Formats: sequence, C-alpha cells, structure tokens
Amino acid sequence: MTNTDLRTRIRELVASGVLPSAPPVIERAGRGTEGDRARMLLGNPSPEPCAICAEPETTITYFWPGGLVVRVHAACAALWKLERGREGGPHEDMRAQEAGGED
Repeated sequence: MTNTDLRTRIRELVASGVLPSAPPVIERAGRGTEGDRARMLLGNPSPEPCAICAEPETTITYFWPGGLVVRVHAACAALWKLERGREGGPHEDMRAQEAGGED
C-alpha cells in the first residue's frame, strides 16, 4: 500500500471507530492498562496483523482503558499520528470527501 492508501485507510478506520481519534496518553511502557490511561508496549515483532495495513510483524501495541488493543507497525503509527494532527482531525477530512471536497 502507498502512504496515500494507508492514510485513506486510517481516516476510514477512525471514522468507523476501529481506531481512536485521540492519541493514547502514555503513562509508562508495559502490558495492559491501569486506571484511566492508555499504555503502549514496544517489542520484538508480533505475528499479529497491523490494524492499519493488515501485514504481520507489528512492533507497537497500544492499550486503552476498556480493553481496546491496537497493534501497528512503527511506520503505520507515524502516519496515524499525522492523520490525528491534521487541521480539523480525520473526521473533518472524511466529511469533506463525502461532500465531494478535495483531500
């Protein structure tokens, strides 16, 4: 997939609620969650597929309160971060596309 394809996929996943639109609030690295803060785990490649590109060998796992777990590659996480930082956020971009606007 190209970066453009991945960014489009990220916007779709955020709009559908599969990926959170807010960044995780990292308290410390480790497994699971404690309290109301999301956490992340960096480690050896996991056989689990990436939530964004669906390829295996993810290296980052984010844990949100409530049991949400998102596994991604570092490159996919960087694109997700860029999409979260876009003016108006990813939801605004999806609405513009649906209305026939430019990306």
